[in-house]
Amino acid sequence: MTIKRNFLFQLLLVAALAMAACSEDVDDGNGNMGGGNEGDKPATEDIVDKVSQYEARAFDGEKRAGVFYEIFVRSFADSDGDGVGDLNGITAKLDYLDDLGVSGIWLTPIHPSDSYHGYDVIDYKGIKAEYGTMEDFEKLIAEAHKRDIRVILDYVLNHSSKLNPWFKEACADVNSPYRKFYNFTKEDREGWHGWHKVTTGGVQYWYFGDFDSSMPDLNYGPAASCATNPTFLALTDAAKFWIDKGVDGFRLDAVKHIYDNQTSNENPTFLNTFYTTLNQYFQGKSALGYKDLYMVGECWMGTADMAKYYKGLPALFDFTAWENWMLYAIKNSHAKWFPKDILGAQAEYKKYRSDYIHATKLSNHDEHRARTALGGSNALSLERAKMAGAILLTSAGSPFIYYGEEIGMMGDKSTGDENVREPMLWAPKAEDTYRTTWMKAKNNFDLGPGTVKTLAEDAKSIYNVYRKFMRLRNTYPALASGSMELPEGFSDSDTNNKQVMVFYRTAASERLLVVHNVSETQSTHTVRHAIKAPVADMNGVKVESKSATEHVLTMPAYSSIIIEL
Repeated sequence: MTIKRNFLFQLLLVAALAMAACSEDVDDGNGNMGGGNEGDKPATEDIVDKVSQYEARAFDGEKRAGVFYEIFVRSFADSDGDGVGDLNGITAKLDYLDDLGVSGIWLTPIHPSDSYHGYDVIDYKGIKAEYGTMEDFEKLIAEAHKRDIRVILDYVLNHSSKLNPWFKEACADVNSPYRKFYNFTKEDREGWHGWHKVTTGGVQYWYFGDFDSSMPDLNYGPAASCATNPTFLALTDAAKFWIDKGVDGFRLDAVKHIYDNQTSNENPTFLNTFYTTLNQYFQGKSALGYKDLYMVGECWMGTADMAKYYKGLPALFDFTAWENWMLYAIKNSHAKWFPKDILGAQAEYKKYRSDYIHATKLSNHDEHRARTALGGSNALSLERAKMAGAILLTSAGSPFIYYGEEIGMMGDKSTGDENVREPMLWAPKAEDTYRTTWMKAKNNFDLGPGTVKTLAEDAKSIYNVYRKFMRLRNTYPALASGSMELPEGFSDSDTNNKQVMVFYRTAASERLLVVHNVSETQSTHTVRHAIKAPVADMNGVKVESKSATEHVLTMPAYSSIIIEL
């Protein structure tokens, strides 16, 4: 049986690879590929339920899981045909996000800037004209809130644009009050990292811009007294402006760079002051009834160093869990220790904040796309990408999904950041009125990976796997916010069945067993205690009960099962 299944799986891989090789779309000369129908309607319930052979508890409509979805605004949905994604495009796709099970959206910078990506802010209270008007933004907020979807904005605290009026005035006049918003010196900084020349009043100065000369770093003075600093007051004033517009929170960019010493207490001290100031202002303002402002930081560090930033912020992205643990587990069929690593990280976080929010993720706009990181564009990478999504949506944490991850979009960061920020594929091109065209896609076309519309019609597609597991996470409190535990008798030294990941999720009286086979070969796992019933599976897991307290799971390649205990 095992040999036959493995052989069949290999045949399917070969067939899929051949199909991918023969299905290149033809470029129309404008950087667009393929044709087909507008894909705005979600998959029907019978299709998404066919992901699993088992019957889960009916979803009652409450989105318990708090799953966020990152939108690279320029690439997501174009409502006016100018080739650039915009706010009205996002509003038009809120029903899609709501159906998928999304509870919040993170918008990459929407402020006026001199770049396509927006991380060089010219006006912290403005909206980039290509993206729409303030009225468009207010409509987006209102429509998102109608669907119980929170909206958080990317907020760049480390630096501004060199075209920001603050910096332009600071460069023009050494006596300008904005001079102190930045770091200037007359001392020679030739050859020093991050220092750039500027002339003021005929005198040569140097200013600090860690990332680029176009992005001068902001200066908040000593962290302990930042609350009275004019730069701090200007940035919090702008953030309050957006809170008054209905924003539910912020994603803070590059928080470890605000002060140069990344491992000192300066950044956590500053962040705590920033968060506390805005959270106090937020009280009583939530249209959705949330008590606290949502604020998550990008802190690209190892677990122990990153954990210290919980002294400043309630939520932080966990880069290590994806880059070091899950990628390794899936690519090496070595998954047994992933749950232990997650629990170890959470123990570190708890040292600094008892109510920490563990923001889990696969890729984002600064990393290789998940499917690419898992092997490229072949059938094997697609099965691995489904597995990554299933693990993310069943393990502990508060998940973020990067747009297009649910359709298996691909992209290699090493060939340019824009290549992991390609246009979202809503439907085959001939009918895709929302597809952006601001850049020529290199990795994602109609038949590879596919579009929302075409994938929604396939019960085994990655889209329907994401939709099914998001539905499960929203349905079962144990998956949404329950504790995570290792299986009985877990041993570091036992390397048997290392390709199988096993853990429990528990909330109140609800207890679930989750098992993933992360390899391309069939495996078995024996459950040695009573079970109620399987809740859901992926790729056809067979449950054979030998007795009331012994159940053998036969798990095909890249399969998952959730069992209620």
